[in-house]
Amino acid sequence: MALRVSPQQQLADRRWWARWEVLVVPVVVFAVWLTVLVGWDLPRIILPAPTGVVEAFVENWQTLLSAGLVTLWETAAGFVAGLTLGLALAVIVFTSPFLKETLYPLLFGFRIVPKVAFVPLFMVWFGTGLVMKSAITAMAVFFIFLVQALLGFASAEPELIELARSLRMSKWAILWRLRFPAALPSLMVGLKLGLTYALTMVIVSEMVVATRGLGAVVVESSARLRTAEVIAVILTVSVAGVSLYALGNRVDKRLTRWYYE
Repeated sequence: MALRVSPQQQLADRRWWARWEVLVVPVVVFAVWLTVLVGWDLPRIILPAPTGVVEAFVENWQTLLSAGLVTLWETAAGFVAGLTLGLALAVIVFTSPFLKETLYPLLFGFRIVPKVAFVPLFMVWFGTGLVMKSAITAMAVFFIFLVQALLGFASAEPELIELARSLRMSKWAILWRLRFPAALPSLMVGLKLGLTYALTMVIVSEMVVATRGLGAVVVESSARLRTAEVIAVILTVSVAGVSLYALGNRVDKRLTRWYYE
């Protein structure tokens, strides 16, 4: 006679596996790391031992913390600016057929230009401080929210829109009460993409100007051939990126719970 597993037990088993499955990839990477290190006998300047990376964390934790706070502040400033501008222009473009036919194709074509190409130009305009890094980040995030918002506004059910018009609801009332809620899933995708992409752009900007932040620490450590410190910074950025994505995912589930039910 086969044993029947209760739904509660199945849910508990899934939660147990979800709790531990995140460790699979790090364990595999760590095993490959040790295998290459021992099997090929590489110099520590090429591939440091895991203990060397841990020592780099311990010795430079204050530098990593202060640089990380600078990077997160620049990321937050650029993200908020890009989100605000992207949503504002999306509303303007969506409510104006003329701009939707003329301006949007130009913006979409402009979107494919690598944002890193604008770093030298932004350095001339804004210097090498917070304003420049936030501006280049805002430009990258701006396009993400512009596209996602326009797609989301257009995803509202046509039947509801026609019903609202028959009830003589204004264009702005329809936008706020019907199109914005319909656009939330699309906007949450932009939120998660924008948070991680903003961090990437800030790191790249910091590596170019090499003044403050985690990107500047990478450049300085690479110039001094301190490979363990470089890997420590990379791991720090990875943790920050995963944390930002987890934050966006939590906001997504909180605001669009109805979408997944």
